[in-house]
Amino acid sequence: MGEGLMVADDHQCLVFMNPKAQLTLGMGPTDEPVSRWPLHYGLYLPDQVTLYPSERLPMSRALRGETVSREEVFLRNAERPAGAWLHVSSSPVRDEAGRIRGGVSVVSDVTDRKRAEDVTREASEKYRSLYNNTPVMMHSIDPQGRLISVSDRWLSILGYERAEVLGRDSVEFLTPESRRYAREVVLPEYFKTGACWNVPYQVVKKDGQPIDVLLSAIAEQDSSGRVLRSLAVLIDVTERKRAEEALQESEQRLRAILDNAPTVFFLLDPQGRFLFVNREWERLYHRTRQQVAGRTVFDVFPREIAETLHEVNGGILETGVSVEREERLLHDDGIHIHLTQKFPLRDSTGAVYALCGIATDITERKQMETSQRFLAEASRELVASLDHETTLQRVAELVVPVLADLCVVFVRTDSAALRPVAVADRSPARAAQVREFLQRHPPDPHGPARVLSTGMSEMFEASMGLLDPVALAQEPWREARTLQGRPSLGVPLQARGRTLGALFLVSPSPGRTYTPTEVALVEELGRRAAFAIDNAQLYCSAQESIRARDEFLSIASHELKTPLTSMRLRVQQMESTLTAARPLPMEKVSKMLEVFEVQLQRLSHLAEHLLDVSRINEKRLTLRPEELDLAELARDVTAHLAEQFQKSGCGFELVALEPVQGRWDRLRMEQVMLHLLTNAMKYGAGRPIQMEVANHAGRARLIVEDHGMGIPPEAQGRIFERFERAASRNYGGLGLGLFITRQLIEAHGGNIRVESEPGHGAKFIVELPPGT
Repeated sequence: MGEGLMVADDHQCLVFMNPKAQLTLGMGPTDEPVSRWPLHYGLYLPDQVTLYPSERLPMSRALRGETVSREEVFLRNAERPAGAWLHVSSSPVRDEAGRIRGGVSVVSDVTDRKRAEDVTREASEKYRSLYNNTPVMMHSIDPQGRLISVSDRWLSILGYERAEVLGRDSVEFLTPESRRYAREVVLPEYFKTGACWNVPYQVVKKDGQPIDVLLSAIAEQDSSGRVLRSLAVLIDVTERKRAEEALQESEQRLRAILDNAPTVFFLLDPQGRFLFVNREWERLYHRTRQQVAGRTVFDVFPREIAETLHEVNGGILETGVSVEREERLLHDDGIHIHLTQKFPLRDSTGAVYALCGIATDITERKQMETSQRFLAEASRELVASLDHETTLQRVAELVVPVLADLCVVFVRTDSAALRPVAVADRSPARAAQVREFLQRHPPDPHGPARVLSTGMSEMFEASMGLLDPVALAQEPWREARTLQGRPSLGVPLQARGRTLGALFLVSPSPGRTYTPTEVALVEELGRRAAFAIDNAQLYCSAQESIRARDEFLSIASHELKTPLTSMRLRVQQMESTLTAARPLPMEKVSKMLEVFEVQLQRLSHLAEHLLDVSRINEKRLTLRPEELDLAELARDVTAHLAEQFQKSGCGFELVALEPVQGRWDRLRMEQVMLHLLTNAMKYGAGRPIQMEVANHAGRARLIVEDHGMGIPPEAQGRIFERFERAASRNYGGLGLGLFITRQLIEAHGGNIRVESEPGHGAKFIVELPPGT
C-alpha cells in the first residue's frame, strides 16, 4: 500500500503493521499497548511539544468505536529527529455481532505536502491550498473485484449505506469512462504486479454527482503469489481539479490583462532567454511571443543596447536583487526612454527561476521635464538683463546644444531688411561667419521674413530663406555652407498682439526634422523671449518718459520763473519809486507796462501749450474747418510777426504766388505757422528765413526754411516728440512746439518732416490735403 497500515486488537495490542507504516514511523512493531504508543513512537499534538494524549489517539478512539478521519499528528523520535507530519485515519473493526474486536489506522506521511501547502499559501494569497484537509477513503476487494469492506469515510463521502455496496463490483461506482479505463488498462496490470499508485478515476456518488479521486492499492498475496484481497486508498482530488481549472482560468485572465495593458511585460529564464512577452512588447518590437521564445536580447536589440540590458539582467539573476532603472530602447521613431522594474521570481526553495520585467515608456515625461528645465533656465536668462540683445544672445546659446546647430534671432527694423540680434552655433567660428554673412546678405522674403510677416511658425525641409545659396557658394563662406540642406524651424516672437521678431533654428543633422513637442517648446520660448523684449522696451520707454518728465519739469520751472522774475523786478522798481514820492515819467511807466505785457504773453503761450498737450493726451483736440486761403493766412500771420523778425535780426521772405484753397481750422493753422516761424527765429542765428505756401501735386505745401545751426541727424526723428528739443536748454522753451505742430497737422490729415544738416539750417515741410 501507498499508506501505512496498523491494526490492533481489542486488548490494545499491535497485531499488524505494514512496511509503509514502519517506514513512516521510523520504527517497527512494538509490544507496547496502544496507550503507550505516543511515548514509544514519539507522537505529539500539532504544537509539536505536547505528547499526544493516549485517550485521544486515533487508534484508542477507534477501539472505543469511533471513526477518526485524517487526524493530524506530529512525529519525532530518534529515527526521525527532524520530525514529520502524519495524517491518521482510524476505524473500529467489528465482528458479525457488531462487537469491537480491534481497530485499524491508516497513516499517511504528509510532511512534504504540508510544507508545499505552507509555501503555496505564503507565495499567493489568491489561491488556497488544494490539499488542506484532503479526505481519505478506503475499501477492500476480493480477487473478482467485489467490495468486501469499505471505510466510513468512503461511505460518508459517496452517500451510501454499507449494505448497499458490499458484494458489488468496485468498478460499478466509476463513471463509464473510468470503468472502461479500469477494466482495460489498470486492473490487468494491477493483478500482475499487485500494486498501483495514484490512478485517476471519477467516482459517482449516490446522488449521481461524480468526484475525482486518486486511487492507490496494494494486493495481499498468498505464498504462491495469488491475490487474496486488495486494500485501496482513495484521495478525493475534486477540489484540487477545480482549483487547477480555476488556476488555469486565472492564468488566462492574468494573461488577458497583461496582453491588454499599455505597459510592457516580459519574463526571462536564468539564461536570459525570453519565456513570455505581452502584446505591447510584440507591438513595439514587431516580434510575436512565439518568435521570441527562447531568444535573448541580442536577437531583438542593437548590440550596444543589448549588452547593457544583458549585464543588468545577469546581475539580477545572480544576486536576486530587484532593480528600477531607466533604459534607452530603440523604437520605430528612434530611441525611447523606459522606466523598467526588474525583479527575480523564486520557487518554493527560494531559488531564482525567472526574471520579470515591467517597462513604462516615459519618453514624453522626460522630454517634458527637459523642456521645463530648459524653459526655466531660459526664463532666468530672460529676466537677468534689460538689454534685450544681450539676453537674446544668451537664450540662443541655450537653444543650440539642446535643439539646434544654429540659432538666429531676428527683430523688426524700420528698414525692410531683417536684423539678426543674436547668433549662436556649436562652432563659435561658424557663428561669427553666419553673423557676417547675414549682415552682408539679409534673408530673402522666405524663411524668417515669412514667419515675421505671417506671425505663424513654419518648418522647412532645408534652411530656406536664411542663407542665400548663390552668395553662400563664394569661397569666404565655407563654414556656413555646412548648414545647407538642414531642416529648419522658424517661430514668431509675439507679445501683446505684435510680432517683434523671429526665432530661426537649423536642425543638428540633415535628416532630423522637428517633432510637434519640440515645435511647441520653441514656440513657448519665443513667447517668453517676446515678452522679455516687450518688457525691456516698456522699461526703456518708461525710463525715457521719466527722463523727459524730469527735464520738462526743470525746463518748465525755468521758463515759468523767468517772466515771473522779470515782472517781480518791475513791481519792486515801481514800489520803490512810489515810496520815494517821486512821480514816474510816463515813458518809463510805458516801458514797464510793455515788459509786463511781453512776460504775460509769454506765460499765456506756455499755458496754451500745456493745455494743447492735455487735449491731445485726452483726445479732445477738435477742429473747426472752414474755407480759407492758406496764402492769405500766411500773409496775415507774418505781418503780425514783423516786429519780432526785426528784433531777432532775421530777414524774412514770404513766397505765396497763388491762392492755396482748402478747408482747414484757421486758428490751428495760424498756430502751426507761428510755431514754425518762432522756431526758425530762435535757431536761425540772425540769418534769413523763408516761408513758401504753394499747391503741390493736389495738396497744399507749407515750407519754412532757416539758415541757422541746423539739426543733427540723430535728433531729427525725436524733435517732434513731447519735451524734446534739438538744441540745449539755453534756447528756452518747453520742447512742446514741434510736438503740438505735428499733432495739429496730422489731425488735418497731413504730415510734417524736416531736412537739415548741422550748420546749414533746417527746412520744415508740411503737406496738407485740400480738405478735412
